[in-house]
This record gives sequence, structure tokens and C-alpha cells, in this order.
Amino acid sequence: MRYIKDNQHVGIRRKCGCCEEYFYISHNDIDDAIYYDKKTYHSSCFINMCNKRSQMKREDVSQKWTWVLDHLDQIRKESYKHLSLAITKENVFEFIKDSYDVTIVPTTVWQKLSDIYNGTFKGMSVGIPPEHLLDMWKRKIDMLNGIADRNKTKGLVMSSDKRINYDLSILINKYDSYLRWLEKQRIIEAEKEIEKSENIVGKSIGYTSNKPEKNDPDDISALVDDIFG
Repeated sequence: MRYIKDNQHVGIRRKCGCCEEYFYISHNDIDDAIYYDKKTYHSSCFINMCNKRSQMKREDVSQKWTWVLDHLDQIRKESYKHLSLAITKENVFEFIKDSYDVTIVPTTVWQKLSDIYNGTFKGMSVGIPPEHLLDMWKRKIDMLNGIADRNKTKGLVMSSDKRINYDLSILINKYDSYLRWLEKQRIIEAEKEIEKSENIVGKSIGYTSNKPEKNDPDDISALVDDIFG
């Protein structure tokens, strides 16, 4: 089932393996669903089903669902990973449709995305997670549109599928610099937290630091933003 985004529903549409009603799952309410044994359930439906089946007279059935109840926390964690990944992949499709004015994502793009995620696309040594690809794409869409405009002035006009595949190739080549940019962002955030903790401790004991002023964190962030270019 595809990702639904309209005035009433947001999320991937799934059919509950218990009550058989269709429902929608987004990142905001992902805990309301459980994916188990290749089926998706309402969380409440799944737990009720487990409770009933764990009390059945057939010992093998009872043992199986008792085990599921005992390992529910782990099942929830695995379910969260599965559903979160599915939602993010669908978000990529929605972004493509919105940004490139297409109603259907071309088959060639579907296959290329799968290869990019798995790291099996030619020249790749490691896969790009969907959340990384989506973040890169959103940050660089203006740049990519600028490249497309310059290509048009040179007489190079691409169809939608060729343009998307062309842009994906650019993003793949920028992934290493994106990873370095992410690491710099993590370092900056860690430094901010350390400085914040030092300030709290200093205020609690009435200590005023005489250290020379550092560059403003926002200035550093602006410089780091240039790295992912």
C-alpha cells in the first residue's frame, strides 16, 4: 500500500491482520501499530489477540503466543524499525512527486532507489539509508533545480525520469561530504551541550569564566554548512 497524504489521512495505509480494518501509520503514531510475522496490526488488536491465543487449549498455540507476549518489547522495537523504514521510503516517493511534478514515480527510479539503499548501485561501496537520501535531497533541491535550469539554457532538456536519475547520481557523489557534514554537526551539538553544562555548573557555584570568547555557535554552524557542498 502507498503513502497517503490528503486532508483526512497522513501515512502508509495498512490492513489490520486481526480486525481487517484499514488504517494509516505515520511517524507521529507509529507506536499504535505492530508489524509481526509479515502482517501489520493495530497495537490493541495485536495484544488482545495474543492474550486470547495464549489461553487456548492447544499447547503449541498457547506456547507460541505466550512467547510473543513475553517478548513484546523486542517485537515492538523490530516493528518500529520496519514501519519507520517503510514510512521514510514512501516519504521519498512523495518528495519526488512534489518536487518533480510527476504523479507516478517511474519504474527506473524505483529500481535505482532500491539499489542505492542496498549499496548495489554501480560504483557504490555502501548503501545510503532512505532518511539520509531524503535529507540530502531536501537540502540540495534548489541546487539541483539550478543545474537543471543551466542545462536548459544549453539545450539539454531531460524527461522527468532522466532528470530524477541524473539528480540521484549527483546526490550519490555528494554522500561522502554529507557524512562529513553530519559528523561536524554532531561535534557542534556535543560542544554546545558541554558548554551548556559548564555554564549551569558555573552559575550554581557563582563562578564566572575568564576564558576568551569563542566563536558564536551559529557562526560555526554557518561555516560547517558550506562543507556539504
